[in-house]
Amino acid sequence: METGQDAMIESKDIIESAYGIKIASIKPCRGGFILDTDRGKRQMRQCQCSENRILYVHDAKVHLCRNGFSDIDTYAETVDGKPYIDIDGQYFVMTPYIDARECEFGDDTDAIKASVALAQMHKSGIGFRPRAGLSVPSDLGKLPECLGKRYDEILRMRRKAERERGAFDYIYLDCVEKFITLAEKSLDILDGQEYDRLVSRTMAEGGICHHDYSYQNILISPSRTYITGFESCSDEIRIYDLVNLLRRKMRKCNWDIKKASLLLDAYEEVYPLTSDEKVVMKAMLLFPQKFWRVANRYYNSRRSWAQKNFTGMLEEVIAEYDDHIRFMDRYDELFE
Repeated sequence: METGQDAMIESKDIIESAYGIKIASIKPCRGGFILDTDRGKRQMRQCQCSENRILYVHDAKVHLCRNGFSDIDTYAETVDGKPYIDIDGQYFVMTPYIDARECEFGDDTDAIKASVALAQMHKSGIGFRPRAGLSVPSDLGKLPECLGKRYDEILRMRRKAERERGAFDYIYLDCVEKFITLAEKSLDILDGQEYDRLVSRTMAEGGICHHDYSYQNILISPSRTYITGFESCSDEIRIYDLVNLLRRKMRKCNWDIKKASLLLDAYEEVYPLTSDEKVVMKAMLLFPQKFWRVANRYYNSRRSWAQKNFTGMLEEVIAEYDDHIRFMDRYDELFE
């Protein structure tokens, strides 16, 4: 049976003629292949996205580069001007080889670099409009409906737990009410005018939301911070990314408000937040996202071997509750 590497080596001529390059060697690496070419090292990987999605992501990256943010994994264009090649019915993309390490959210310096890079990316993304004819991936305006559904699922899972009464169910029932209260507070805030105004402004301005701002997509070298993995990027309010970054950092430091302040100050130095954004961020941070996710995965997978794992994860979420509440009680101080 052919290995991925064998298939790539067999496709060497196709790649060379498609991109107008000469390849000296092809080596496998995590998530793809490293190509040693006459134009330097390149990375090549299979892309599971549709052609529409690849073109949308490519247009977003071109916009960012034109507007001064080039520390990204740009797609190389073929001699025909396409940002991908088709090998045996599979799409492949070629990007620069980035010699850097993954971001460590537990490290304050790394987290600050990630925050600054995010602000720079968002600022350079203003005004983005993809080429005509592409369908635009968008979650803009859908947040209240999405969180509303998750709230309903929390209630539905409570009824399920009342019927089933296993170890996980008892723990769930013991704490569910306080998480329901959090979700209700979150939805009340989202029901205000701030969210609608923010959506309208984002629609008018145009922008780029990364939508998967996680440690493996933030690469740090001694002098630069790169953002990669744009395949999920979409039309969405920019604070979606910032809230994701904050959540990830807060879980590493017991929701220490001083650490949140470091990240927000670094972000706002590049691209200040509006008062509407601060209010909507509060709603997003209040929502018991991880509580919903752990329970949802447990009740939808129902593998007996996983019960212990999910029980442990749920206990972790419960252990975080007091720190989370303390943080939310002081949230407004972050912007004083």
